[in-house]
Amino acid sequence: VISVKTSFNMKTTEVFIAGGMPSVTYNPRTELGLENKLQDYLNTRHKLISITGPTKSGKTVLCRRNIDETQQILISGGEITGEDNFWELVLDQLNYSYVESSSAMTSSDDTVSAGISAQLSLWSVAKFGGNGTTTRKNNNGTSHTKKYIINPKRSAIEKLKSLDKTLIIDDFHYIEQSIQQQIIRALKSPIFDGLNVIVLAVPHRAYDALKVETEMTGRVAQLEITSWEERDLSEIASKGFKELNIIHDDLIINTLAQESYGSPNLMQEFCLQLCKDNNVNETCKQPKTITLLTSSKAFFKSIAKSVASKVAYDRLARGPRQRSDRKSRVLKNGKTVDIYTATLLAIAHTGPKTEITIEELRASFKTIMDNPPQSQEIARVLIQMDKIAKQQQGEPVIDWSKEDNSLFIADPYFAFYLKWAIES
Repeated sequence: VISVKTSFNMKTTEVFIAGGMPSVTYNPRTELGLENKLQDYLNTRHKLISITGPTKSGKTVLCRRNIDETQQILISGGEITGEDNFWELVLDQLNYSYVESSSAMTSSDDTVSAGISAQLSLWSVAKFGGNGTTTRKNNNGTSHTKKYIINPKRSAIEKLKSLDKTLIIDDFHYIEQSIQQQIIRALKSPIFDGLNVIVLAVPHRAYDALKVETEMTGRVAQLEITSWEERDLSEIASKGFKELNIIHDDLIINTLAQESYGSPNLMQEFCLQLCKDNNVNETCKQPKTITLLTSSKAFFKSIAKSVASKVAYDRLARGPRQRSDRKSRVLKNGKTVDIYTATLLAIAHTGPKTEITIEELRASFKTIMDNPPQSQEIARVLIQMDKIAKQQQGEPVIDWSKEDNSLFIADPYFAFYLKWAIES
């Protein structure tokens, strides 16, 4: 296919953006009507908007592209350690922060006074909402005054409402259930009054908001972002190659789309690497043909070994702690590993699939070893792996659901890594 350049020169890294906000290669998947549905929910108000979809499927991009940047407050669920912490993060996004000032004093008394200050400037009132001051005179004659917010929750909600902000809670499923409940209960009344609140979650956690607060029944608008079809992923490549004045083979694009695990992020990654391999760093002055310079297997293996998923794999393979007495498992290829490494290999041998039942995993164990563990032992290992994954910063790569008795590979990068970087 010959691409015809239609705009100004761009760097390849500006065209294919893995993990960021795409512009040229943004694909709204118009046939799904996601943008129109989101705008309709936002205009209607009075309901919590729950956007669900696989990790790195475009939930955050959808919100950021369709809600004015100045009107959105985006909080990451992975940062939230408690209810107070949540409201502090909201206030921080609203640019309401604690302020401490000091000045010289002649007294050496050590006193503390607190209360609502009637003498704050108009700026301070606007800046802090309900607040107080604490003044301490130290022995060295210096007075420290700290202004603070008395009720962070109330102040945050009042400011969100008065400024008509849209509150977006990304990765809502990463928040501890008890904290989820506190947050949803606090937001229930503001949502009823018209505050727009959006929670983003993975599909199997779509109804977390209802589970933690049953009174939200009938007050939640669900917007599902399905996994990307290969044709949608191919459009990313086509748009980008056109911008870069590249001649491409549709077969190559199809191969990249097939290995993307339904993730536009991975597709961006593949296209960027393909351009780098062909020394395309910016829009070509003349049409240029690009191709895979190695076998597709070598291409994908090289990318898999460079992604950060190796760190997550090593932590899961290590298990909750290293023990010299951990039972060894002999694989059919003669290698000896422990139960944690064996479990990861069994997961990889499922494809890996991104949703795996305990029965499917045990069947996979039988393909790599003659004496597979029982389902109870596999479940015990998965529970430990789930804890390890959630202890790390960022998005957990896996999620074990006891209710569904299934393992979900939440991160497509991790699934891709297991397929191409792991040898058994």
